[in-house]
Amino acid sequence: MSISWSFEEPRGVAVMRVAGYLGSNAVDRFSEGFGWVAARSTGTVLLDVSGLLGWSAEGEAAVLQAAAALKERGRSLAVCGPGHLEATRLWTDQVHSMTVYADLDTALSAEGPSSG
Repeated sequence: MSISWSFEEPRGVAVMRVAGYLGSNAVDRFSEGFGWVAARSTGTVLLDVSGLLGWSAEGEAAVLQAAAALKERGRSLAVCGPGHLEATRLWTDQVHSMTVYADLDTALSAEGPSSG
């Protein structure tokens, strides 16, 4: 099984939703999709992983690499809904490089434009 991804901009925030299994055979598809999303958006990208069935160490590394690539451009990655995923030491050692939210609604409330 591989992954599927989609892009939307609720409340003016870039959201990439990923579903399926982010294993070594899906890393290229994820990276290409993420590059597409990053090129068509500005600011923070919210990566909604609540639809993932799981991920491998390579999949985790691809997410961390995406976060690093955005950071190099002065942008950030926020991950939504990873609570059900098993994390490796790589993830726990590097998760400080991004913001993690329990779900997409919480992330949109925090990252979206203020209604002020």
